[in-house]
Amino acid sequence: MGLSLLSAMQIQGNETLVDTYQHKESGKYGYAITHNEDKYCRPIVSCNPDYDSRDAALTAGTELMKQIKELDLSPQRKSLVEIMGGEETAKTVDSIVQTSKK
Repeated sequence: MGLSLLSAMQIQGNETLVDTYQHKESGKYGYAITHNEDKYCRPIVSCNPDYDSRDAALTAGTELMKQIKELDLSPQRKSLVEIMGGEETAKTVDSIVQTSKK
């Protein structure tokens, strides 16, 4: 499975949880890592239903989330801030994003 840098940063910077689902035809289970904000869950990443049990899918998703949260993404964050025009511009953009969520 591939994971984008943006997805990894979303998982690190937000309250997230792992949820499972079952494929109707195969009966196999998959998982999704979601951004859990208030009562809304937004999927960040999901996997194909390849697991024989809900517990196996949950374990795999939880392990992936743990590994992502432990990554050091500081250099990538610094590069993105520089691309956006520096720290002040990044703060302004973040403020706009936070306000738009309300």
